[in-house]
Amino acid sequence: MQGRRVRDDGDLEVWSKPLADGSRAVILFNRGAATQTIAVDWTELGYPASLQAQVRDLWSKKTLGKMKGRFAAPVASHGVVMIRVSP
Repeated sequence: MQGRRVRDDGDLEVWSKPLADGSRAVILFNRGAATQTIAVDWTELGYPASLQAQVRDLWSKKTLGKMKGRFAAPVASHGVVMIRVSP
């Protein structure tokens, strides 16, 4: 299954792709001219809001820990943050 855009807020976009193990690859994309904080709620990914999910930064190859309900990160101008969300 290919990825899909789950939110389009003008210059800010969130994309998600389901993975074979039930986790999701998520991209936070900033088309704007300044750094912006972009958040994704678990409900946008098809998970319950109460879920505590493991988040891993795929670019830095670092586990960011368990987060409940959502993830947010600053994204540089014309930049991308790519994470894996695992229930």
